[in-house]
Amino acid sequence: MKLLLFLTTLGFLNLTGNETLTTEERQAAVKQMEESRQTLLSELNGLSDSQVKFKPEEGKWSIAEVAEHISMAETGIAGIIQQTLKTSVDSSRRKEIKVSDQQIRKILTNRNGKVQSPEVLKPTGKFADIQQATGYFINARNKNIEFIKNTQENLRQRYWQHPATGVI
Repeated sequence: MKLLLFLTTLGFLNLTGNETLTTEERQAAVKQMEESRQTLLSELNGLSDSQVKFKPEEGKWSIAEVAEHISMAETGIAGIIQQTLKTSVDSSRRKEIKVSDQQIRKILTNRNGKVQSPEVLKPTGKFADIQQATGYFINARNKNIEFIKNTQENLRQRYWQHPATGVI
């Protein structure tokens, strides 16, 4: 099952200076976010409770756990962005970025190699069932889409230390 995260939409930002998103960038981001939302929901649609809870082997996540992880990541990224927006614009930090947008997209969508999830994003059984997890995800994704549609912030001049990629 190919599950896409909100993070994969960050690669659409081709800003170079003090700009906000262009109409084309907004449209591309919203399209990607809507398509990945639909992909996730389509993959989960019609699965039985036993399918959702099935673990392929010890130490592997079930579909329910993956859905919880994605739902939590969706809100986690929004929180990180909101915290980052509270920082001052700082063009001097651009030199700290060691990965391109394309590399970030590739890292975050590559399902061949496993990356250890941060503790805060590991599944804990937060949701009673898959419907609750997907409802949480949909609500968070819709808020993130609205943010992309409406933000006038300079997103390229604010930074965050990502555990896998360094400063982004």
